[in-house]
Amino acid sequence: MEKETIIENLRALYHTNPFVRLLDIFIDDAGPGIAKSHMVVRPELVNMAGYLHGGALETLVDNLCGVAGRTLGKDVVTQNISLSYIKNIKEGDTAHAEVHVLHSGSHTLVMKFDAVSDSGALLCEGTATMFVMRTDENFTNIWDEGSSSIG
Repeated sequence: MEKETIIENLRALYHTNPFVRLLDIFIDDAGPGIAKSHMVVRPELVNMAGYLHGGALETLVDNLCGVAGRTLGKDVVTQNISLSYIKNIKEGDTAHAEVHVLHSGSHTLVMKFDAVSDSGALLCEGTATMFVMRTDENFTNIWDEGSSSIG
């Protein structure tokens, strides 16, 4: 299956999630165990200080961990997430997130992630352990040779 077709399928799947639609999270790229997405900071997503709400940023990376699991044919839920906030951004800016699967087991996946601003400033970084709810045998091994890199 072509990489762009896989990414479009992931976008369609995750767009069914009302919370993802509310935050307007967009999947930019994906490969086996790797995923990238972004979210524009709208007025509804800022805290009382005028910065991106920490919960919205955490949701961006948490959702992307689910996407990264899905690239391996695994439906996952968050078991544990550890996130360190470094900097913040304001309305009109964009948060860009990237996730890499470090370990893919039959029951859990361990991932590392970060999010950066448009200028490349580190917004947050951390790790997540995801619990595997089920493995979709029809989805595994769909990546074409050479599609594992992410640009």
